[in-house]
Amino acid sequence: MRPHRMIPRARRLLLCALVGVGAGLAQLAVRSGPTSPFDPPAGAHLEVAAAPRVEAAEPNASPGSSIIVAGQPFDVGKPVVLWSDPQGFDAYQTRCIDQSGGCCDNSAKRYGARRDVPDRSLPQLQTVVSQFVLHFDGCVNSRSCFKSMHNRPRPPGSTGCGLSAHFMIDTDGTIYQTLDLVERAFHAEEANSTSVGVEICNRGRVDRAEWPRLPAEYRTRPTRLVTINGEKHEAYEFRPEQYDAIVALTRTLLRVFPKIKPVVPENPDGSVVMNTLADPLAFAGILGHLHVDLQRQKWDPGALDFRRILRALNGFELPVQIRSFTEVPRTQADLLSARRGAFFNAEERASGFFPIASARLWHSGVHLRAARESAVRAPTRGRIVAARRAQGDAQASSRSFVLMRHELELDGEPLVFYSLIAHLALPEVGSPEASTIPWLQQMAQAPVDVRRRLQEGEVVTFDARVEAGDVVGRVGTVSRGPEQGPEIHFEIFTTERLPGELGRVFRYVNAAADGAIVRRADLVAPADANGDQQLTADEIKRFFKAGDLDRRQAFRHLAVKHRHEWGDRDTYGDFVNQRELAAIDEPQRRKLYEIAIAPYVFWTDELSTATGLPANQTIYSYNALTFLLELAARAAHVDLPRMRTHALRDEHLEPRRLAIVPVIDWTSPKASPIEPPLFGPPVGVRLGPRRREDIPLIELDPTDSR
Repeated sequence: MRPHRMIPRARRLLLCALVGVGAGLAQLAVRSGPTSPFDPPAGAHLEVAAAPRVEAAEPNASPGSSIIVAGQPFDVGKPVVLWSDPQGFDAYQTRCIDQSGGCCDNSAKRYGARRDVPDRSLPQLQTVVSQFVLHFDGCVNSRSCFKSMHNRPRPPGSTGCGLSAHFMIDTDGTIYQTLDLVERAFHAEEANSTSVGVEICNRGRVDRAEWPRLPAEYRTRPTRLVTINGEKHEAYEFRPEQYDAIVALTRTLLRVFPKIKPVVPENPDGSVVMNTLADPLAFAGILGHLHVDLQRQKWDPGALDFRRILRALNGFELPVQIRSFTEVPRTQADLLSARRGAFFNAEERASGFFPIASARLWHSGVHLRAARESAVRAPTRGRIVAARRAQGDAQASSRSFVLMRHELELDGEPLVFYSLIAHLALPEVGSPEASTIPWLQQMAQAPVDVRRRLQEGEVVTFDARVEAGDVVGRVGTVSRGPEQGPEIHFEIFTTERLPGELGRVFRYVNAAADGAIVRRADLVAPADANGDQQLTADEIKRFFKAGDLDRRQAFRHLAVKHRHEWGDRDTYGDFVNQRELAAIDEPQRRKLYEIAIAPYVFWTDELSTATGLPANQTIYSYNALTFLLELAARAAHVDLPRMRTHALRDEHLEPRRLAIVPVIDWTSPKASPIEPPLFGPPVGVRLGPRRREDIPLIELDPTDSR
């Protein structure tokens, strides 16, 4: 395979400094002796889970946000320009650009073949790639970077002309891919065959005498003093748009390459190693060029904040954008601001509340309101273990969901919890829209029976890696009795009681024997405005919007042990025979069950067997927002102040018989207005990458000694 499209020849020579490529992770296995800087050693062939063999193929026109790996597109969620696009930079070219003399008088390939990938398939590539190497390019835009690499003489002893990197990230965050990742780019010496490389646009070393020749923003760009291999440098910081692109690209590489881990070289005290590694090929993860350059002449990526990248990869995300927050912040002030916004969304705008719904039904999740079809993201890294794609009709809620298992370490102890996001809008497997949702894109390679069951609306179990912030679906529509509107259902539960400090945040209520209807007096009384022991939709809505703040705060910190209301252990017979429903006739009880519960049942014995969840379907449910924000605060070593909470008890039971069940709340719901997008279209802002001819070529001296 040789994807190729010639780009127009540039008008003048540019020599900029090469630094390298990088954004991503990789894991390396065994090192043997190098033969030359551009012919790295053969790594040991490592066994990984077998994947379907996929032949590399000519990529089609770029969808605008996908990278190409062994001929397959993988969505990044950020602007991507491929080498084959009209505005792309093609490292498959064999002639130098606007340069003659020396090696440039002859054709030369600026890339090679990876070792142990003879058939160029994705499964083979996944057994080899284990490192993601980050560079700064020493330039001021990616066009200048590409010319610098393409025209660069190689070190003594090497043949040919020119270097390469798989990716370049420009100052505006645009990601340029110059080669399919199946190729071995020439960017990181011995690590070339086992790594992916990215050149991030940044001048690097600060030289104020250069300012007249640099873009004006360099005069005000922050700088940092860094010490690399014992040498001090004042270096330019990277732009926020570039960090966003690095994180998005890295998340994608983590999903594609199982050997890549979200780690960087660390000292015993937890600080990032800023020296060349003694054995670079023994490390699997995210690296800088400085870590793999055995000649110790490279100091890129300079001022890049590795910790910032790791925080995003291992951090926490709100499932939908709330005010200006998508990533859960790490400072106390921002966490408090995010908390206010999150509870405003869940309690004053949305229509589904934790832990109780109209007619005193259990409700394990909170609802979050957002614009229809807007992105829904994974709250933190983990594995998707089950899903259903069942949209429902225009009069019903979407029954689509994803169930995720998360295994983290908190205060030195393992923490396992599950998150369920329901009422999603999910496109068909294999459709263009599915390529923007990573787990659905992977489903295109699943066994035929699994794809068929998913398409037919059945619950399927599988194991797919998911990173914090990955898109898992789109906001669907809730039309479940009094719960109405473009909302998602978001819940977090554990199978065991939480240990340690996090466990002490919550007040535990044992309702394991209660069935589908809430029987705890302290959970009913706060919202029961008229004291009739019934709960109407209006009463619940008034309580969560404007009820006693101490009592609402107590509800936010509940941990309820109960049987999940969307499990099949509580059958239709169990439901209609509950004493609380004895006052209404059987057709009304059936109607309540068919509207409020039956369409959403997903937990079966098959699910328990496949995922390891308890067969009795009994779990500890938490307010998902409280859980997520407290977890993020503890990971950032921040204390969140808590209001005085009203003590809720579990020993008091309501009378078993409900004189009146407000079934009308479920059979005649009030319509909810359509949620508009949070922001309108940008005004006066350039959308999409710049045209190549609009990117100026700027000649600058190298910032390193090579």
